[in-house]
Amino acid sequence: MKHVFNKSDQSGFTLVEVLVTIIVATLFVVSISQLEITQSKLAANANDYNAADLLAYNNLRTYAYGKSPTWFDCTYSGGNPEPMTLISKSDAIQGLPAPVIQTVTATAPYGCGGGSAGIGYPIKVVSTVTYGPSAKVIVHATYATY
Repeated sequence: MKHVFNKSDQSGFTLVEVLVTIIVATLFVVSISQLEITQSKLAANANDYNAADLLAYNNLRTYAYGKSPTWFDCTYSGGNPEPMTLISKSDAIQGLPAPVIQTVTATAPYGCGGGSAGIGYPIKVVSTVTYGPSAKVIVHATYATY
């Protein structure tokens, strides 16, 4: 007796269906992997930013913390007060990609001398941290009374 196969007698998947399923699954795995890599890079960048931000803020607080700035010496050059560099260093900081450059400057934008009630003009204190090969910059600034 001769057996005739019908399409309805066949069960299982065709080779094309299996290949399409494998390709879709591969694309899904690659997409998830790329998402994980991107998330890891964003987390590392956020950690670097937070470390640099904290460093700049702490450098600022060293000089502008609410007391009279006895560390500031107001000198003139050509009629304008000269900026005073308080910190200028380049060193390795744990948690930040090199190079790390820290600067803190103070200036008297409104001049030196007495204001009213024995309080002098404000001193602008600027703390800057530059880090990483792409030279990302974090800046904190405030005023202190002189």
